[in-house]
Amino acid sequence: MPRRSPTVVATCLASAVLALAGCSGGNEQVTPQAGASSSATASTPAPSTTDTALPPAAQGLVPCPRANERRFALRSGDERVTGFVRGKGGRVAILSHQSRGTPCDLGQLGSALADAGYRVVLWTTESGSSTRALRSLIAHERSRGASWVALVGASIGGATSVVATAGTRPPVDAVVALSPSSQADTGGDVERAAARYRGPLMVIAGQYDPSFAELPAVLARVHDGPEEVEVVPGSGDHGKDFVSRTTDPMTGRVIAFLAGTHR
Repeated sequence: MPRRSPTVVATCLASAVLALAGCSGGNEQVTPQAGASSSATASTPAPSTTDTALPPAAQGLVPCPRANERRFALRSGDERVTGFVRGKGGRVAILSHQSRGTPCDLGQLGSALADAGYRVVLWTTESGSSTRALRSLIAHERSRGASWVALVGASIGGATSVVATAGTRPPVDAVVALSPSSQADTGGDVERAAARYRGPLMVIAGQYDPSFAELPAVLARVHDGPEEVEVVPGSGDHGKDFVSRTTDPMTGRVIAFLAGTHR
């Protein structure tokens, strides 16, 4: 996978591609080095015939949780970790929700990832996201045969996903952080963890998402590895808003980014 330059330049996504956000100039995106190609270039998965036959308000939505969803529960120290699993296989994506959320925050993205061939783990604890609990989940999935593990999170779940990479052995294979907060457990821990992590990193935030729009450029500067880092022009979306439907453009981009890390 090509390395990406941390240089931030103006880019504008056409409104036909980014359905939930407007488009205006003077916004930021990482530019690839000369000769490099973007691993995140992707079109949104085409809606199925069944999906397009639904009323517009229901298109791109999948029930969460489903009645027959595979549930799990395990202990991490004094925390009880619960959630459900979608899909099968040795490639595992662990999805971490945002503050005061539920595993279904990223349920639509989880369904799209499962359809793309991943085993998807959506989880929570009584206290929300926890770096220690996430590391326990990574170890649990490795112990049951996962050959490739990606962490995907929204807001504080994105911060937790970045911080959990520090000290995880073997290292995780990819991280996607949608509107990550600047800290998970302690001040500055996200920036420090990004500086230590050398694997593929995708960071997305909306231009009009106060305080969250500044972090992508910081992480692009300190991260030394393949990356896709962008401030989405004209967007006020936050975290799960980017992937609230299986047909959202960002859902397709996340899947394409992850696919590029294990080809």
